[in-house]
Amino acid sequence: MNRRVIKKKFYQEVIYDVHGARNSKPRIVLRFSSLCLKAFGGALLTLVLAPLSLIRPIEIWQMNTRRSKISFFIRDLEFGLQNIKARGQLGKRFVFVLYPIPFPNAQLALMYRRYVTILGKKQRCLAEAFRFIWPVARIENRGRLVPNGQERFTLWNLRDPTLTFTDEELRLGNELDRGLSLGSDQPYICLAFSSKKYRISADYAIDKYNNFGKGNNYNLFDIIPEINSYIPAINEITKKGIAVVRTGIFEDEPLPTNLGSLVHDYSFGAQSPFGDIWLYSKCLFSFAGGGSGSHWFASIFNIPCVLTDQFIVTGAYLDSDLFIMQLPWLIAEKRFATFEWMSRRENFEWALDESRIGVEYNLVKNTPIQIIDVIEEMLERLNGTWRESDEDIELQRRFREVVNFLPPSERNPARMGAKFLREHQHLLPQ
Repeated sequence: MNRRVIKKKFYQEVIYDVHGARNSKPRIVLRFSSLCLKAFGGALLTLVLAPLSLIRPIEIWQMNTRRSKISFFIRDLEFGLQNIKARGQLGKRFVFVLYPIPFPNAQLALMYRRYVTILGKKQRCLAEAFRFIWPVARIENRGRLVPNGQERFTLWNLRDPTLTFTDEELRLGNELDRGLSLGSDQPYICLAFSSKKYRISADYAIDKYNNFGKGNNYNLFDIIPEINSYIPAINEITKKGIAVVRTGIFEDEPLPTNLGSLVHDYSFGAQSPFGDIWLYSKCLFSFAGGGSGSHWFASIFNIPCVLTDQFIVTGAYLDSDLFIMQLPWLIAEKRFATFEWMSRRENFEWALDESRIGVEYNLVKNTPIQIIDVIEEMLERLNGTWRESDEDIELQRRFREVVNFLPPSERNPARMGAKFLREHQHLLPQ
């Protein structure tokens, strides 16, 4: 029996609840009985699967289930699949993925289930028993799927997209395009903002699946940008004949209705789990403001992103991605904090620490001009007209020095927007 798992579960589920509070004696008895049943179920599954593994090896993957988030879901499954493909074992092994919480996107789960067996919320009891399967015969519990260190970014940039659409999905996607007046030759970008409603629903919903924010000082509301700051960028994009499709769920407010026929507020119309994936698979790039995780849909298909109003000193996983940041204005010193200050461990999540915001520093969000500048840079990079100066190369080198202060797992390869970096080069190491 996997005694390490049982011991860990004993303390996490029997003695204490998910919030760290000690359970009552009756609850401890009830939970202990439940743990024994799970362990017994794991033993029975081992007896069934061990002989089967002699015919085809079995792998068990345990995904990040702290929260039902697109970022966790995609990152874990993509790295798991890339790993098994690199070993030449895709389709040659039985793979069981444990994700016993609600799927962040049902269509995404459907598409990944073409490659692996995902035990989701409906199979929660079975998934719990799988955690206690003995690693015997050719049964392997691979545990963590995401590599530590710089390897994760190297793998992400070298991989080929995993997901593909069926003929029926292609038909549905073309119907969606026609409904949004997106012809086959109409270029478009996907835009999403973080919102208070989304944060409450996805991040602060304290339940049996999620305990984020319990007992800490995190506040994800301060980083939410104003939609009006993005209207000038939307106008600049559409002037070039490029459509803008606003995506996302649980949005606070629709876009203004006077932005023209090339702007589609899909969030307040035809939004669907399938549509989210389809639209991001075909866009020029994704455009996400204030920590919206929607860009992960595009990253599956190796489509770059622009992150604005970013709240940490790193961007996304592709080396073709661009980002610009909100900045901390130190109140007492009347100046911006340096990038090196933002990269220190104690300050890395400075934009989320409500005990310091408004006391030690204020958050300064991106201006409409800064947002336009980084969008223009991405468009020029995509069409091959971007010209990088010697100054830009040197500033990016100095910025990488800042990124190298971070733990290896946080050294994302995305570039900071060139004009934003020129404007704030005094915050770089000298």
